[in-house]
Amino acid sequence: MKKEQNKAKILIVDDEARVREILSRKLADKGYHCLTAPNGNNALKLLKADQVDLVLLDIMMPGKSGTEVLKEIKAKYPDTAVIMVTAIADAQTAIGLMKVGAYDYMIKPVELNVLLLSLDRALEKRRLVIENRDHQLHLEQKVKEQTKKIRQSFLNSITSLAYALEAKDKYTHGHSERVTEIAVAIARELALPKCMIEKIQLAGLLHDVGKIGVTELILNKPGKLTNEEFEQVKSHCELGERILSPMVEDKEILEMVRHHHERYDGTGYPDGLSGRQITKEASIMAVAEVYASIFSPGAMALAVADAYDAMTSDRPYRPAMTSEAACAELKKGKGKQFDPIIVDALLRLLSKGKKL
Repeated sequence: MKKEQNKAKILIVDDEARVREILSRKLADKGYHCLTAPNGNNALKLLKADQVDLVLLDIMMPGKSGTEVLKEIKAKYPDTAVIMVTAIADAQTAIGLMKVGAYDYMIKPVELNVLLLSLDRALEKRRLVIENRDHQLHLEQKVKEQTKKIRQSFLNSITSLAYALEAKDKYTHGHSERVTEIAVAIARELALPKCMIEKIQLAGLLHDVGKIGVTELILNKPGKLTNEEFEQVKSHCELGERILSPMVEDKEILEMVRHHHERYDGTGYPDGLSGRQITKEASIMAVAEVYASIFSPGAMALAVADAYDAMTSDRPYRPAMTSEAACAELKKGKGKQFDPIIVDALLRLLSKGKKL
């Protein structure tokens, strides 16, 4: 421990050449590497050019006072320990300097044994502070790495769930990816925050995972579903939320999965919620804003994206629509099934030639 400290570099700052010479010689004999400066400005130049572990700093000097130099040292070189040295014993001054950042306050003439003890303690404290900070930085990095691994594992689990659904229902092959791509494109068109776009991406991949609990006979039925069969299909929204709840703590993602079949006019499922129930006389824009307070923009974007992909994909009961026909259906559903703002965003994307 002391062997490492005795290799420390110490800057002695005093306007008296005799004091600098005596302190430098005595400390060098004890193994310290010493630099000297006659005033504050010279000391700051040396600190800028060389790394110093500790400064012995006189208070009363021509030009910048020791107090002023101390403040600059702690601001620019916080890892440098400082011990103040003065010929005047004043408790209030000592307390003030300690508050600024000085480790100790010593009265001239300084006894060598007392000085060495103070140096050892100051350097030990400096070492511990630096080690603790480095440990914290290392720990933060380890936490970041672990968080990244956990997130990747989570994403892998999500992908596996999506693949499990596609393996069960051949007609939904690629559906989750397409819905995700469309929903993310809409979110970016609406300039939603990056954190929300990431949530939409996860919810898009998982929005139909509840269909794992629906029998394949119903999922792949080529004809019209009976009321009872349709109720089973509708249950996938709530079932998906229940499946994901143990592994997904984010409430917004779960809400997107649950609400992606809700309708703007309140006739959707599973909850039948509607913005119009709250503000019947509001304009379409106001309704959209109130609706957004019930369903996140992600859920609304997923609803439009899901419908668009469903219309433009082959189904057991009908062939795929053209993009033009699907857009016409979306326009008809504005303000009824779909949020007008979301539909308009998707139509803008398509008009720009965006391939979805």
